[in-house]
Amino acid sequence: MLNKAQLIGFTGADSEIRTTLKGKKYAVLRVATSRYTKKEGERQDFTTWHQVEIWSPGTVKWLEGRVLAKGTKVYVEGEIRNERYTDKDGKEHYFTKIVVAGPGHELKSLDRPETNPEPEPGEEG
Repeated sequence: MLNKAQLIGFTGADSEIRTTLKGKKYAVLRVATSRYTKKEGERQDFTTWHQVEIWSPGTVKWLEGRVLAKGTKVYVEGEIRNERYTDKDGKEHYFTKIVVAGPGHELKSLDRPETNPEPEPGEEG
C-alpha cells in the first residue's frame, strides 16, 4: 500500500522541538500551501494549512541546530495520518497531519542559504 504526501509550501511559524513524556524528541511545523482560481477575471487565492510532525531522528537533530523561521519555503514528504482527540467538554475533534518518520520521508528547506558578501578591498575575508 502507498500512503504518501508531498508538499511545497511556506512555514506559518518557527519550527518547534518538543519532547514526549518518555523523553523522545520530535519537531512540529505548520506549512501553508496555496492554489488559485480565476472567476470572472478576478483571482481568488485559497490557502490550506498542514500540520507536520517530524520524528526522523536525523531530521530532528538537524532542526535542533537551526530554526526554520516563519515564511521559510519547504519541501515535505511523509505519511498522511488522521487523528482525533476529545476536548475537555467531551467533544471529539478530528484532524489530519503529515508525519515524517520513515524511509523515503524528508523535510528540506528550499530557501537559498545565506551567502557571505564579498569582502571590501583591504578587508580580510
